[in-house]
Amino acid sequence: MPNVHPSHSGMPSLYNAEVSSYRGRWTMSVIGPDRAVVAGPNIDLGPADVLTEAHPDDPGRYLIAVEGEVPVLPREAAVQHLEKHGFVVAASARGDARTDEGWTQVATALWTAPCQPTA
Repeated sequence: MPNVHPSHSGMPSLYNAEVSSYRGRWTMSVIGPDRAVVAGPNIDLGPADVLTEAHPDDPGRYLIAVEGEVPVLPREAAVQHLEKHGFVVAASARGDARTDEGWTQVATALWTAPCQPTA
């Protein structure tokens, strides 16, 4: 995993990765502090055809109570694309036991993660 850029080390995350499913595909964008898209928009992460049975106590679902079938977050693909575009999920989020390795589900097919630029 790449290191956070020294000027951002120890600071709160100013960037946010958003991964959503639309028309059967997962896409990702990285949003900057001024709400401008800094990576993407809509980086293709592949098909959203794998479903799972959601439970409110699953990692990453502490903000909402999701039940029923939901598309499975392509976390590994998202992390790889974040790194490819010069970002990494914030260590503080990855260490939060409530998240799914830093990712939080905020809607049935929308996940977010705070991220920081890499060195």
